[in-house]
Amino acid sequence: MRVMLVSGSYPPMRCGVGDYTARLASALAELAGTEVAVLTDRRAHVSRCHGQLTILPEVATWNLRGWREALAAVRAWKPDVVHIQFPTQGYGSGWLPWLLPLLLKLQGVPIVQTWHEFMPMKSSRDWALIAGRDRVIVVRPNYREMMPIVYRWFVGSRRIRVIPNASSIPQVDLREPARRAVRSRFVADSKRLVAYFGFAYPHKGVEQLFDILDPQKHHLVLMCDLHADDPYHQQLLALSASAAWAGSVTLTGFLPEEEAGMILASADAVVLPFRHGGGIWNSSLHGAAIQGTFVLTTSTDRYGYVEAENVYYARPDDIPDMRRAVLDHASRRRRADHNYRFATWAKIAEEHMRVYRDLEIRR
Repeated sequence: MRVMLVSGSYPPMRCGVGDYTARLASALAELAGTEVAVLTDRRAHVSRCHGQLTILPEVATWNLRGWREALAAVRAWKPDVVHIQFPTQGYGSGWLPWLLPLLLKLQGVPIVQTWHEFMPMKSSRDWALIAGRDRVIVVRPNYREMMPIVYRWFVGSRRIRVIPNASSIPQVDLREPARRAVRSRFVADSKRLVAYFGFAYPHKGVEQLFDILDPQKHHLVLMCDLHADDPYHQQLLALSASAAWAGSVTLTGFLPEEEAGMILASADAVVLPFRHGGGIWNSSLHGAAIQGTFVLTTSTDRYGYVEAENVYYARPDDIPDMRRAVLDHASRRRRADHNYRFATWAKIAEEHMRVYRDLEIRR
């Protein structure tokens, strides 16, 4: 089967959905009898062929004027199914990603879409998006229930498939001496090393770290890009440079996957205080949890410490509870005899192939 993924972002472009697409594409290409292509933005400067995986960085614009080159790229590769990822940072405000599914469907191309976020469903382009789908994959388990009733009816229950996310960084197995060596780069033995990993947006709650943690007891490593021209990032930079936190914060910027994994595996805790709650759709949560490190995050439907995961779920914005959780659980590591099974990209690829094959059978 020839599968074409479409994503407005792809590494080295920095986008969570772009990273997801790269992982999914690689995992699909490992399956017997599967050829994979990724149609993406020209800004993704990558080598084009990797065995059964072909990268096509051929889209110059995601505005409507780019429709001819996008359709030409699809026709030239002749996929059995086209799978479009929504949203990505690379799309910007362009209309092409919303209309491309419908344009391809009108030409008889089977279309799968993955919706990584709750789509706004407030404009005419949402109807074009829905009309252009044969199947929809979502990474959030309660996605359908959150949709407006009219969209829920139009999409239909059988056309939505939940396939969870997985870690975008590898699991790093560190012995205690190696873990101590990584820790020594940031903190003395008297302090606990606490990390944040991911993008820095207001809904991520990064500023709450400075209320949850104690600079006298914790050294905070912010593993994210911060830019002085971004108002929210300005707030985080000011907090990091404040008198209270001077010398107790390290800003790493963007890190390669392996180095990020080593820091997460060496930390006493990883804190992800999402303002609206997190869950199995958060790749940063997966990336931290698979290292065995204690993770504090938020949830709207789970609460408390889950020993098998070594994760504490607090209610969003409950700063006092998150403070207690860090004090009570930091430095715990998931026990080796706990057989908690995190999602793997191999399993995720197999689930996707079931969707593709079902669509092929029903044609």
